[in-house]
This record gives sequence, structure tokens and C-alpha cells, in this order.
Amino acid sequence: MSRDKKPDPTLDRLLDELTEDVMSMTDAELLAELAEEGTDPVAEAEAARDAIAAGLNRAGRVKLEEARAAVTRDRTAHVVHLAVSSDRRADVLARFANDDVKLKSRLTMAARNGEGITANEADAILRNLRELGAIDDDGNPSDG
Repeated sequence: MSRDKKPDPTLDRLLDELTEDVMSMTDAELLAELAEEGTDPVAEAEAARDAIAAGLNRAGRVKLEEARAAVTRDRTAHVVHLAVSSDRRADVLARFANDDVKLKSRLTMAARNGEGITANEADAILRNLRELGAIDDDGNPSDG
């Protein structure tokens, strides 16, 4: 059946009447009619559940893909590339660590484990400082 065709009012009325007939039947009447037609109600119910589950799974996958695309768009839209050279990173972080107990704790814990923070962690901290307006793109303290 093509989806390009215009709705058929006669067919729509027939479908409405059939739906009304089925909805007005008792469970016993419905089961008797299915048995008369040789239809297994348990198998039909299982097939209906499977069809509904498949539809929900497809819809869920579509929503998941849309969410992933939105996250990717959001991440790429908000990436701030700082011009802080790798040799200045430690100086900028140390300057703020002296005023921020939590940051100082993170840096100290990394040092106690024998490892410094990774370049990605340093970049993330610098991006946060930039977003907060504490530093400019070059790592210099902001006036505001």
C-alpha cells in the first residue's frame, strides 16, 4: 500500500467500525472468534509484543543516535583552544593552585602517586579557568 495515496473515507469508516466491534467484544467472545478462525491467541499476543518491542528498540536507537550527535555537536561547538604553551601550563596551574585548595589537592595527589597530571587534565583545568574568566587564551590572569 502506497503512502502517497489520499485517505479513503470509506476505508477509514470500515476500519473504525471493525475496531469498535473488536473493542466491544468480551474476552470470551474474542477468544471464541479467534479459535473459530484457527488463530492461536498466545502466538498472536507474542507476535504483537515482539512487534511493539522491535518498534520501541528502533525508536530508542534513533533517540540514542540523535543524543550522540547532539553531544558531539555540543562538544565541538564549545571547545576552547588555549594558546598556553606546554612549558607555561605548570606555572599557570601553580599560580591558581595556591589560591584553590581543591586544585592544589588534585595536583598534590598526582605528585604523591609519582605522576603529574596528564596533558589532557591540565588542558581541561585551563579550559575551566578560561570559561570562568580567570585567564585569557594565553593563560594570563584576566582583569575581570
